[in-house]
Amino acid sequence: MTERAWNAVEQRAMVAGRAAFGDRWRPGRRVVAPGRIELLGNHLDYNGGPVLAAAIDRHVVLLITEAATASEIAIVAADLPTGAATAILDPGTLADWRNPAPPPRTFDYARGVIAATLARPNRSVRAVRQIIIAGDVPIGFGLSSSAALCVSLTLGMADPTPAASDLVLIAQEAEHRAGTPCGTMDQSASVAGGVIAFEGATNGVRQLAPDLGDLVFAVADSGVERSLGASSYPIRVEESTRALALAQHRLTREIPHLAALSPADLTTLTEHADPLPDPLFQRVRHIVTETARVQAGISALVSADWPRFGELMTASGRSSAADYAISHPRVEALVGEALGVSGVLGARMMGGGEGGSVVILVRRDRVDALDATLRDGYFRRYGMADRADLIHPCAFAAGAHVESI
Repeated sequence: MTERAWNAVEQRAMVAGRAAFGDRWRPGRRVVAPGRIELLGNHLDYNGGPVLAAAIDRHVVLLITEAATASEIAIVAADLPTGAATAILDPGTLADWRNPAPPPRTFDYARGVIAATLARPNRSVRAVRQIIIAGDVPIGFGLSSSAALCVSLTLGMADPTPAASDLVLIAQEAEHRAGTPCGTMDQSASVAGGVIAFEGATNGVRQLAPDLGDLVFAVADSGVERSLGASSYPIRVEESTRALALAQHRLTREIPHLAALSPADLTTLTEHADPLPDPLFQRVRHIVTETARVQAGISALVSADWPRFGELMTASGRSSAADYAISHPRVEALVGEALGVSGVLGARMMGGGEGGSVVILVRRDRVDALDATLRDGYFRRYGMADRADLIHPCAFAAGAHVESI
């Protein structure tokens, strides 16, 4: 192995690879894909709306050895318990695979990537012998660990290597096949890197370069684990589909997606003789108001009006909890305590909902005070105060990439 600086995640992958395949095991390629934080735009992507998101310095890393010809692939997940950490996958048996028993497990995403790759003309699965997976994207935090995993696996296995737009779509289809009905924002952020304005209606991505100054986005652990595939996320997708059909009927026109509705449309739906039933009206109200918040947020971000951006974050979280009903009482308690700390400009629940994490915009020199306040309050109340790494200040990161070692 050529000498290089191995970080802690890569070291775990190397240890796992040599434990599984012998002390002389040598990978030939390294694939890295970042997780992401969602700044504004909760549940807008699959409703055709805009989202502000950022790739962060938490990654899934693959170490890969090639094979001379296509064969079975041995995959080791370094972070899983012994006994559940290895799978042997035969791409030849997975061409039409879909998970028969969601929610997905780690290796279901690899099966999904293989199936999604083989479903595309003129594309095949690379001749790969072994893959080691390791990562420091916290699972259940709402930081898109599954998207980072699918993006990295697609980069590592799809042949030829997909362009960015295809990479996003293959990784998304992999999640669908595994049992998670996600949009494409998470994968787009992981592929593009940095801060992006994502357009759900077109899957378009615009790179932004905000100046955070002395501020940082930090992610706080609520201690409430969540899984996108097992949450109410699929229910919200189905509710959105029903709400769109009813809104089109009430407004007597074609509507491409819920985010295309205007505030005036929302008023019309409110005053209609046959209004949308609960809770569908509340779902629509969140989509319409959240779309407006993202548009305002882009202006605030570009002009570095961070107090305004923080206000929009907080309002987004309240709408997500009240109208979209995807938060959790403990998450909202954590948001409330964070907002009471001097130097915090905004806070909101993040991700699919029902647990996970809170994203907080805070002055960098107040992160320690935020940590101390929450340890004395929320974290102590829920038996978490003795745990390390409850708050993760995040830096923006480069997009997914692959390199020879």
